[in-house]
Amino acid sequence: MEYRAGMGSSPSLADQDANYGFVMSRRLGDSLVSMVVVENLRRAGRAVTVYGDHIHALRHRFPDLAVEPLPTNGVFDPRWRAHDHLLHFRPADVLPGTRESHPGTVVLDEIPLHRSLLTDMVSVHEVVSREIFGLPDSGRETGVVRPEEVDRAVGTRIMIHPTAGDPSRAWRADRYLQVAGVLRERGWDPEFTTHPDERASTGWIEAAGFPRFASGDLDELATRLLASRGFLGSDSGVAHLASCLGLPFVTLYIRRKVAIRWKPGWSDGEAVRPDWPLVFKPIKERWWSRALTTASVTAAAERVFGRPD
Repeated sequence: MEYRAGMGSSPSLADQDANYGFVMSRRLGDSLVSMVVVENLRRAGRAVTVYGDHIHALRHRFPDLAVEPLPTNGVFDPRWRAHDHLLHFRPADVLPGTRESHPGTVVLDEIPLHRSLLTDMVSVHEVVSREIFGLPDSGRETGVVRPEEVDRAVGTRIMIHPTAGDPSRAWRADRYLQVAGVLRERGWDPEFTTHPDERASTGWIEAAGFPRFASGDLDELATRLLASRGFLGSDSGVAHLASCLGLPFVTLYIRRKVAIRWKPGWSDGEAVRPDWPLVFKPIKERWWSRALTTASVTAAAERVFGRPD
């Protein structure tokens, strides 16, 4: 399948000699799943540069990749004209002036194939790499380097991430505490992680006697995750980072289609959603945190994490 950007003056996305820039989303999860396309291009010998703040913060974990931060002025960077194709995940990622200034602007989510596949986003980007970019040996990896010296088998920490960029995707605090208590009873050491700015709204963590890891440094969070045995938490970029780093996971979702499309795609785990037969989207979004039971989540944790050795 051949796909051309812009008005037809740009080379095909499958041209072997094409040069690519990928302007990443400001969302961590979007950025990580986009790295599947980037890594497939890189492994195929294509010239590709990533522009994104999240990936730049993790850049030493992608040592074979050219990574730059997003422009601080929030508009099109004239340097991007050096690329034949300027890739984006979503329309919202396209900075002002980009479409007018670069005929090779491509938004993956505007390609019909990208939107039509009802599977997890890692698989979507694997298929897009093969069918749109002409890379027959496409895989699912992001290219992240995991330190060999990390030995998860000796630890008992389960990282719990109870917050989300969209507060409506955050489960009830009391139920997170109940699950953490069950994990502790089973021999695990649950530790919550939040951004430092979320301390004031999540004081219930320390009040219940649980430890918290809070850092605004994404690479520090990655290091903490790497030395953990599993991840449990909300539908968030942190969940995707944990899976990208190889942690088994239990993630919580409002609706079936969202759970299918945004289940982390690099490690083993379960996407859990409410047991109640909630039919209408507004009802689901309002009542899901009550409908999703502690029993369902702890059962998933037992299946995914088991018991400490």
